[in-house]
Amino acid sequence: MRLSVGGRLALVSLGVVVLVAGVLAALLSVQLSDSGQREAAQVTRSVAETFAHEAEIATLAAARDSDRLQPMVEQILPDADLSFVTIMTPDGTRLTHRNRSEIGLPYQGSRAEALAGESFTEVYVGTLGPSVRTIVPIREGGDEAGPIVGLVAVGVTLGAVQQDLAARVPLIVAASAAIVGFGVLGALFVRRSARRVTGSYTPRELARLVESYETVLHSLREGLVVTDRDGRIVLYNDEAADLLGLPPAITGQVSLDPHDVDMDADLADAIAGGRRLVEETIVNGDRVLLVNQEEARDLAGRRAPERGRVMTLRDRSELQALLGELEGVRTLSDTLRSQTHEHGNRLHALLALLELGRIDEARRLIVASTEDRQELADRLVSDDDDAVIVALLLGKLDEAAERGVRLDLHVAEPAPHVPLAAPEAVTVVGNLVDNALDAAAAGADPRWVRVSLAEREGDAVLEVSDSGAGFDPALRDPFAYGASTKPAHMPGGRGVGLALVRDIVAARGGTLQLAAEPTTVRVFLPVVSDQVPA
Repeated sequence: MRLSVGGRLALVSLGVVVLVAGVLAALLSVQLSDSGQREAAQVTRSVAETFAHEAEIATLAAARDSDRLQPMVEQILPDADLSFVTIMTPDGTRLTHRNRSEIGLPYQGSRAEALAGESFTEVYVGTLGPSVRTIVPIREGGDEAGPIVGLVAVGVTLGAVQQDLAARVPLIVAASAAIVGFGVLGALFVRRSARRVTGSYTPRELARLVESYETVLHSLREGLVVTDRDGRIVLYNDEAADLLGLPPAITGQVSLDPHDVDMDADLADAIAGGRRLVEETIVNGDRVLLVNQEEARDLAGRRAPERGRVMTLRDRSELQALLGELEGVRTLSDTLRSQTHEHGNRLHALLALLELGRIDEARRLIVASTEDRQELADRLVSDDDDAVIVALLLGKLDEAAERGVRLDLHVAEPAPHVPLAAPEAVTVVGNLVDNALDAAAAGADPRWVRVSLAEREGDAVLEVSDSGAGFDPALRDPFAYGASTKPAHMPGGRGVGLALVRDIVAARGGTLQLAAEPTTVRVFLPVVSDQVPA
């Protein structure tokens, strides 16, 4: 039979209650039986001692007058609720008995203690069956100091005792039934409570589920953090421990305050406050994390904020690096395409001038084409540390000219060493210049972009300004993933470039500044003495 965890708990609890009720009923029955026997012993002792102290009884016993003793006993038995009163001679010959045919026969039972002058009570199987009887010596004249002239045995059969107890059995049964009734209600409550937690799973299914849960929890390559209603971390997996710098994950629940862990303050506040996060990018140390956080849900899929929050974390560091390299390749590709187009136009013009014999005009065209970029070209071939950036800016001159935008370049001499790997430098500089060219090309004349690279107070400062309309005031954070004012149909993606710039700059310990009139983006990166590996 398939029984859920709740059903089994209910059956076990009900079985325990039934067992307890049975044990209590048995204990009460035993106690009542013992109590009945003690009560019978007290009654028989009282009646026997009363008989023994009656002078008339003592005289008749000494005279062995059964004819007068038997009627006296028969008169007393119904009123005293006794089974028998047997008066006998010291040698045990019955003078009275419930059955007259037993008179004159030997008494069945112990007499030694009574003959020694002591009263005693025993349970003995006689002619009437098992009985509780008390035997008391009868002394001459009923005097306690006189010689023993007879014995009196007063008893109640156990059957009579049980009949008296039978009247109390319904009370015991009613009490046991009430206990079982409460047990049934308790079992139903236990079943309902257990089903709220375990659903309809059987113990084997639940064990398999927990085993699978442990396996999945510690095998996920995505960080998982569970918090309670107070914002404390109560469960996390190995990946989350690695991404957030938490202690090694253990089986069972923990209780950690996010602010006590060495993690990004904004991330700690988000975990502790339970704020809803949807695909938010947060830099934690040298990791770029994609974070989601939602309210917990119950087994029915309903939101259950009282159960806390569930956060998932994905490491975007490698993806961010790949996106940066891809963006750099795209930027260089666009630059090479612009250079090819521009140089093709100039070569065609030079060829036409030479064919027409207009040597002086061809010479002037060559000089005009090279004088604005000769300094950058010289620095590129001199193998300076900033060669990648210089090469990129040199290529952007042709792209700007093709789009009708004047690009002014100002690179300090000597150029500060920018602490970026080559792909990162291409991503940062390329995205900022491309956005500036897009904004300027979409604006009114004069269209211009200014790029400067210099060192200020220990920082390498890259500054990009343009004549465009500036950032949309509706954008809360222009550097957030997905934030863009470009049309959705534009090729190359939207809302990624500036976000990559932000992540790279943050990972290198730098800062970003925005300014208006004209629109300006400044990147501050700490200058380092060692070359960053490309």
